[in-house]
This record gives sequence, structure tokens and C-alpha cells, in this order.
Amino acid sequence: MHIRLLAPEVIFNGIGLKDYPELIMSVFQRQIIKGSISNFAGIGLGVLNNIWLFPLAFSLEQLGIYRWVERTAALVGAIALLGIQRTYVRYQSQFKEEQGRIFLSNIVVIGALLAAVLGVLLTLFATEFSALLEVEGTEEIVVLGTVITGIMCFSLGQSISASAKRISVPYFMKNVGVRLVLMVAAYLVSLEYVTFFQWMKVFALFQLILGIGILAYSIRIKGLPLTRPRSLNKGMSREFYVYSAGSIGIVIMSTSLITIDSQMITFLLSYEALGVYSLGFFIGSFVDGFRRPVSQALSPEFANLWNDGNKEAIEKIYARTSRVLMVVAVASFIAIVPNLDFIFGLIPDPERFEGAKSIVVLVLISRIIDFSFGSNGEMLSNGPYFKWLLYAITGLVLLMIVLNYQLIPMYGMDGAGYALIISFIVFNVAKAWFLYRKEGIQPFSLVHLYILAIAMPTFFIAELFDGPSIFEFILRNAIIALGLVVGFVLLRKRI
Repeated sequence: MHIRLLAPEVIFNGIGLKDYPELIMSVFQRQIIKGSISNFAGIGLGVLNNIWLFPLAFSLEQLGIYRWVERTAALVGAIALLGIQRTYVRYQSQFKEEQGRIFLSNIVVIGALLAAVLGVLLTLFATEFSALLEVEGTEEIVVLGTVITGIMCFSLGQSISASAKRISVPYFMKNVGVRLVLMVAAYLVSLEYVTFFQWMKVFALFQLILGIGILAYSIRIKGLPLTRPRSLNKGMSREFYVYSAGSIGIVIMSTSLITIDSQMITFLLSYEALGVYSLGFFIGSFVDGFRRPVSQALSPEFANLWNDGNKEAIEKIYARTSRVLMVVAVASFIAIVPNLDFIFGLIPDPERFEGAKSIVVLVLISRIIDFSFGSNGEMLSNGPYFKWLLYAITGLVLLMIVLNYQLIPMYGMDGAGYALIISFIVFNVAKAWFLYRKEGIQPFSLVHLYILAIAMPTFFIAELFDGPSIFEFILRNAIIALGLVVGFVLLRKRI
């Protein structure tokens, strides 16, 4: 159903992109679908890893350490790239032939150098860095620098690939390749053939290989052999610096949004609490597997549309993504929440993760809120209003820090979920208000109410049959399936 909603004739007809060459648009649409399929294939492996294999192989503390390294590497890597990957996406369409080669070479050389230097430094001083963040030191943190280098190379390569409308390979390798390697290695840990520390080394090494590989792949598909970095002589240096500086802030704050809860749970509670929280967050963020390839593919398109002044196309994509993404988030909520007891029953020693059930619900609610506002972040960050987005997202991060400090001590892990919901409401309302005030556009229509009108009774009726018996399981999911089919039939032409 989700892939059908992304079909070209459903999303792109009449949105103002008809002036683009048909071949380019066809490739672009296929890449979104392929990226989504790769994400969901990866999520399938992720479910196997996170629901069964990781809880079987690792302690709660070890799970927390792994999540801390993963999230911290994402945050530091995003900061250290200095926004150059976003600068490339924003301006690459303005350079052709020789200037395009120079621009690409400049970006790649700077990015690779930053990744290499930071990786070496954080490998040598991993213990001091963890002490700076006031988290308990462990021997596994020594892999942090390697993971960061891999993530930086991957992020840069992914952005270059997206500008060529070739996102499927990076998404497949990240979501399927990484998880498959971790699954095999975790199985060996469960058999006590390797230690957790050795497993973390495998994780770090594969991240590095993946990052370098995707960066090389992206350079190859652009068809632009690297050349000696030098000035472009187009009088755009100041504009680059301003946009890059703003992008650094946006990337810092955007990445903080997806890592700050983990950092604060570790700081205010423990690694064990983070291990529980991360499982609930993984299940609740299932829908991100649909959002990420759409976001990655649309970012260069929004940049091009802003450059062309095509406001009509921007407005229609804004509204269409709002409807499509809301359907995905709402459908995921009514499919997952009534089945939480069944899902958690598949986990080895499930009583350890009982507190994660409420996290799943809270994260899914936050996704419904966020998705319902469409691709407003991609619109703002790749156009003339990126400075305003920086101010807004900085305010959001500060709000999340304050809310987490207040709510985690009061409500435990649930406090992080409450902070997420409140912050997403404030942030998305602010972005929607700004776009309406500046451009007179907004994403909402009666379709959003129709989606809720079908979803709410489906959910509440399914919840009436939440017992553990096979009969109740079949009946509950039959009701959910019926609701999804009815919604698809009634709304597919309106989405």
C-alpha cells in the first residue's frame, strides 16, 4: 500500500514538474521507490536484530553503549562536515562541465580531509572525548573515531548521489548491508565465538568501508573525474560561506534532534535505560524508513525549484507530501500499537523491555505530527529561508533540552517521548506559519480529516480485541487490514 502511494501517477501528476525531461523524472521517481524498498528491507533485518538477536546476544548496558556510539558518531560527523554536503546539493546545478568538476573536487577533498583528521583524533582521544560529554568510559568507545569517519564519507557520498538522482544504492548498502553484517556478527556473539568489543570493531570497520565505498560510487556516477581543487572564480565565495555556515548550524541542530534524547537518557539515567529506550524508539521510528529516501530525493529538487522560482511546483509538492506522509504514519500507528504485546512477546526475556512499550506509542505520535506537515524542512533548508530555519531549529533544540531535563527525572524514559511530541508540535507549527506568512502556502486540506476519520474507529475497534489468543490476534489484524483497504479505496485518488 505504501509503495502504491508513491507511484509516479499518484504523486507527481500536475505538480508543476512537467517541464522536466520525462526521462529525468522517471529516474527520480524510481529512485524514491527503490530507496523506500531498501529502507523497508533494512527495517526487516533491523526487526530481526533489535527484537530478537541483539537482546539475545547483549546485555542492556551493551545495547546502551552501542546506541551511544552510533548516535554520538552521527552527531559529531554531521557537525564536522561543516555543511559542505548541503552546499553541494544547493549549488551543484549552477555549475557545468569544467566548473562542475572543480566544484565536486573541492567538496570531496575538503570532506575527505575532515573525515580522516577527525577520525584519527577521536581514535587517539576517545576516552577524553567521552569524559568531556560526561558519560561513563568503556573500552568500546575507542571505535568512535572510525565510525565517525565512515559516517562523514557516507553522508557526503549520499548527497552527491542524490544530486544525480541515484539514491537507491546508498540506501540499500546502509540499510541492508550494515544490518546484515551486524546480524551475522551478533549471532557469533550469542554463540560466544566473539566478544562484544570485537563486534563493535566489526561495526566500526564496516561503517568505514561503506562510507569510503559510497563516496567513490557517487564520484563515479557523476561522470566527473576529480581535478585539482582551485577557485571557481564566479564571485560566489561569500554566498558559499554564508550558506555553509548556516548549513553547519542546521545540520548540528537537526542531528541533535535525533541524538539528544539518547545523550540525556544516558546522562540522567544509565546505559541500561538507553538500551530499553532504543528498542522502543526503533519500533516507533519504523516509519522513518519511508521518510528518509523521500527527503533525500526531494532536497536537490527543492533547491532546483527555488533556483527556478517555480512556486507552483513547490506548493503542490508541499501539499502532496503532507498527505502521503500522514497516511504512512497513521497506518503504521494503527498497525503497530494494537499488536505491541505480540511484538514484545517475540523478544528474549521481554520483561526487561516492558518500559519500551510506551516509548513506541509516544514516538509514533510524534511521527504522525511531524509527517502531517509534509516536507517543510526540506523546502526551507534548500531555499532562501535557510537562515530562518537555523534560528527555528536552534530554538527547538533548546526547547528539547529544557523539556528533557524537566520531564526525564519526572517520568523516566517516557519523559523523552513527551519532550519529542511537544517539541515537534511547536516546531512544525512555527515552520508552517512562516511558510504561510512568506509564501502564502500551506499543506492541509479536508483529506487530512478524512484520514483521521477512517483511522480512529479502525484503531479503537482493533484495540477491543487486544487479548493474547490466536482468535483475537487474527480478528484484530483483520480489522486493521479492513480499515487500511477501505482507506485506500476511498482516498487513493485524493492523496
